[in-house]
Amino acid sequence: MNWKKFEREIDLLYSKIDYRPDVVVGIGRGGVIPALLLAHRLDVKEMYFLTVRKEGDKRVVRTEITTPLEGRNILLVEDMLESGRSLIVAKEYLQGRGANIRTAALYSTADAEIIPDFYIRKLDAVVHFPWER
Repeated sequence: MNWKKFEREIDLLYSKIDYRPDVVVGIGRGGVIPALLLAHRLDVKEMYFLTVRKEGDKRVVRTEITTPLEGRNILLVEDMLESGRSLIVAKEYLQGRGANIRTAALYSTADAEIIPDFYIRKLDAVVHFPWER
């Protein structure tokens, strides 16, 4: 995928989002750029990023958001869900802080353990984004 196609895909994802978050949170590394672009399109000024690391067979949130999140509407963003475990763990972390969460990803695979609230399509193969080169 090149940058031009990525921008078109972000616009398509944005067109599906019928939710107005107070905060956008991207899952690092893949969700950072999509989260930033969606925040701009949604005119959301408050953003955070969570690092989720794979440790053995599980995922662990390795960063902390210290701002109070109770009652806040958050859009949690990832680029593509393969297993979806990072999104699940990040969502649980934010819900544990009292936030209302909706999720977004450009793509998902059939093997993903969670279906994002907003996504473009399911794919059989992993997409390589321009920032991964």
